[in-house]
Amino acid sequence: MPVNGAWAKPMFSSEVGTIGTTWTFTKQQSFSPPANLLAYPVLQYISESDDETQTIAYVSKFVDDGTSHSGKFVGVAATKCSSIEWSLYCDHSFNNPLRTIFFF
Repeated sequence: MPVNGAWAKPMFSSEVGTIGTTWTFTKQQSFSPPANLLAYPVLQYISESDDETQTIAYVSKFVDDGTSHSGKFVGVAATKCSSIEWSLYCDHSFNNPLRTIFFF
């Protein structure tokens, strides 16, 4: 199947994170009309704010052909994707991963 396009952009407008605590940051992305795609976050680095840190970039929800899927997904492969919820878990860390999408 040929790739019809590719797109990548930082998940947030600037680096997000936490000092001394944990938090999950989310970003919603919609597609109209729904798209045939492969999408995944790319974590480029981890910026620590303490000695023990953790950062996880993942897809926490997506809608394909009207059906919503929730969980902790490495990425999304969908034929009629109308939305993706990108998530970044930060435990004493800062980051701004890329949202990477290939359209088919």
